Formats: sequence, structure tokens, C-alpha cells
Amino acid sequence: MSADNQTMSGIKAATTLYSLLLPQKDAMAARWIAIVHGTYPFDTIGFLRTRKDRFANPVGYRTEEAAKALMEVVFSEQPDEGALRNAVDEIIRVRAVQDFSPETAVGVIFALKDIVRRVVEDAGRTEEAAPALLALESRIDAVALMAFGAYARFRESIHMMKVDEFKRLHSQIFRLAEKKAAKTDEADTNN
Repeated sequence: MSADNQTMSGIKAATTLYSLLLPQKDAMAARWIAIVHGTYPFDTIGFLRTRKDRFANPVGYRTEEAAKALMEVVFSEQPDEGALRNAVDEIIRVRAVQDFSPETAVGVIFALKDIVRRVVEDAGRTEEAAPALLALESRIDAVALMAFGAYARFRESIHMMKVDEFKRLHSQIFRLAEKKAAKTDEADTNN
């Protein structure tokens, strides 16, 4: 196959893929949000789904914002890297603080690949969309790597805060012990 034919094939595959996905954009975002909510304990899910206020339900709000950013990755040739990074950081920060395991915290990003594949398979267009689907899945993998890096940064930050707090707590105890020892030495010297 010549380079021109490969280019045309890639463009046709991308056009096919995006024509299949675009009408499903909102449904795909809703499915992804449901998957994210499904990683929380059962009694939390109802709260996440019903409370839409940014301040009353920051986890739900951040999840919806991340869904919008991920849909931008799916539907944009050149997604806004800064907006994507911010959205990924927001959702992963929450999941890192909530002590999710790395695979659970970041695994929700990979769920987008399954959602996209299902839309393409349901339309019966897997073969003709395959080159574009592989490119899109690579992009989603890059977002997952970004999320894993964010998770590692946030967990490190949390652990450093704990270490600093431990040092502060124990430095006060050590200073008190030194003061008491100094008073004892002073009392012994005076006797």
C-alpha cells in the first residue's frame, strides 16, 4: 500500500470512528461517570449521583469535569493539554487522598477504552475504524500514564505531610525532654 493510500485509509478510519462516537458523546461520558462512581462504597454512590453542587459534592463535580476533559481527548485532534492535565489531576488527587490503590485510582481512565470499543462494536464498524481506534487508545493510554504520574505525586505529597507532622510532633516531645533533663541537671548541680 502506498503512503497516499495509507493516509487516505487513516483519514477514512478516523472519520468513521468520529462519526460513530460523536452522537454517543454524552452517553459515553455518563457511562464513564457511572464506572467511576462504581468504585466507591455502595452507600456513597447515591450521594455522588444526586448532589450536583461543586461545594456540597466536590468528588461528583470533579468526576464530571474529568469526564468532559476525557471526552475532549476522544473528540479533539489537538486536545487542550493544560485543561486535560488539570482535570486528571483533580480526579486523581481525590482518589489518592481517599486511599484508593493505584490500579483502582488510575484504572478508571482505561475504562474509556472499553466504552469506545463498545460503541464501535455495536455499530458493526470495528474493522474500518481499527486504525483510528488504535490511535485513540494510544491517546487514552497516554492519559492513563499522566494519571499514574499524578497519583504518585499526590501520594508522595501525602506521605511527606505525614512525615513532617511526625517530625513536628516528636520534635516537641524531644524539646520537652531536653528541657526536663536540663532542669534535672540544674537541680542536681544546685544540690
